[in-house]
Amino acid sequence: MWIPGIKRTIKDGLKTPRAVAMIFEKNKTADADNTPWVIGQLFNLAIPADAETLLADGCAFLTRAFQSAGTLAANNRVSQIITAEEFVGGGTGKKLLLTVAYAVPASDLPEQLFIKFSRNFTNELADRARFMMISEANFAVLSRAPDFPVTVPRCLFADVESSSGTGLIITECISYGHQGVEPFYPKCMDSVVPEPLEHYTTIVRALARLAGAHASGRLSPEFDKRFPYNPKRAGAMLTLGATEEKLLERAGRMFDFIARYPRLVPGALCDEKFQQQFIADLPALVAAEEKVRARLFANPAMIAFNHWNANIDNCWFWRDALGELQCGFLDWANAGPMSVAQSINGVLSGADLSIWNQHLEELLTTFITAFARAGGPSLELDELRLQVLLIVALSGVAYAMNAGIAIAREIENLEGVQGAHDDCFRQHDNARIQLHMMTRLLSVWQTHRLGDLIREL
Repeated sequence: MWIPGIKRTIKDGLKTPRAVAMIFEKNKTADADNTPWVIGQLFNLAIPADAETLLADGCAFLTRAFQSAGTLAANNRVSQIITAEEFVGGGTGKKLLLTVAYAVPASDLPEQLFIKFSRNFTNELADRARFMMISEANFAVLSRAPDFPVTVPRCLFADVESSSGTGLIITECISYGHQGVEPFYPKCMDSVVPEPLEHYTTIVRALARLAGAHASGRLSPEFDKRFPYNPKRAGAMLTLGATEEKLLERAGRMFDFIARYPRLVPGALCDEKFQQQFIADLPALVAAEEKVRARLFANPAMIAFNHWNANIDNCWFWRDALGELQCGFLDWANAGPMSVAQSINGVLSGADLSIWNQHLEELLTTFITAFARAGGPSLELDELRLQVLLIVALSGVAYAMNAGIAIAREIENLEGVQGAHDDCFRQHDNARIQLHMMTRLLSVWQTHRLGDLIREL
C-alpha cells in the first residue's frame, strides 16, 4: 500500500481513507475567498481550490499542471485517474491520494500522488492556516533543483494565490513500511523507534547540510528572494506572551496536575525543592526575555535557511547501499531563514528525555561538523548549546505549562492511567505530545539548570 508523504500512515490504521465521492460535501460558504478556481502566481495557471473541483477536471487539469511545471513532456499526458481517496490527517487543508496513469509511462513519473490543498471549507479553524501554503508552494518548486542538499518528496506541481491563500501541492507518495522505507514513527513515541540516537543524528546531519548550503550561497538566489529574513518576525515567534503573574499561575496549576497524577512524569520532577526552584526562576526568565531573543538572533553566522519542525514524524528513513541510514523531510510550512538553534530544537522537541540529557552535546557537535563541511561558518559548541537551551526555556514556558488542561480534556479516567506509555497516550496524539512537552521542559530545566543559564545573561 502506498502512503502519502505526510504524518500518518493508512496501513497502521491511524486514519482511514474513504472514496472521494462520498466525503467532499458541498458546504462551502459563499465569499470571495472560496471560489473553486484561482490563478496561481507561480505558473499563472488556473488551479482548483478543493478535491471535488480538481476531480471534475481530472486528467485535463493534471496534464496542464504537470506540463506547465516541466514535469510532463508536451507529447505526454495524464491519461487516467485510477483511484481517488481522501486522506484524513494533519491539521490544515484537505488531502487527496491519487493513482494515475500516463499515456507514455516513464520511470521518473510517479503514479501514486499526494495532493495537499491549502483550503479546508468544512473546518473554519483549519482553513485559517491556509496562508502557510504560500511558503510551502514556493519551497516545493525550488526544491526541484537537481543538486538540492536534502531529500524531499518529488514535487510535480505547486502553486498558490497569495491574496486568498488558496493553493495546492502535488508530490509523489512515500511508501512507509514498503520498498526499503522504514515504518512511520509518531511524534513523542521514541519507544517504537529502533536506535533513536541514530535517527536523530541522521536528521541533524542532513539539516546541517541544508543550512550550510544556504550559508555558503550554494542554494538558488531565489531562496533569499522568496524567503527574506526578517529578524523582528523571527523574534516574534519566540515570546512568552504572558505576564509574570500569569506564568506563575500556570506553573502552580501545572504542579497541581503533577501532584494529582505523579505516575505520568519521572519521579525527579515531583521533587518539591525542584518545583520551588522552577517557580523562583520564572521571574528571571521574564526579566531576561528581551536579552534572550537578542542573543538568539544577533549572530548572522547562526542564521540559515532550514526546516522549522523536522521532528521524527516529519521524516522518512531508509538505508543506502552501504547500510547507512538516510532521511527525507516532509511538511515545510514556516521554513525559511532562522536560528540554527531553533531548527535543532525543532528536530529534538519530541525526542526522548535520554536524547536531551545524555546526547545533546553529541548531536550539536554533529551539526557543527556537518554545517562547516557544507560550507557554513564555524560555530562554537558552548554558544549553540546555550541557544538551544534558551529556546527550550522560552518556548516551553510559553506553551507547555497548560498541558494538564489538554490532557484531562482528552483522557477522561486519568486516575486509572499507569504511566506515560499507556495505550491511551498512543491513541490520543495531542495528549501524548502535550505530556511530553511539559515533561521535557521540566526535565531539561532540571538537568541543564536553565535558571542559572538565564541569570548569567
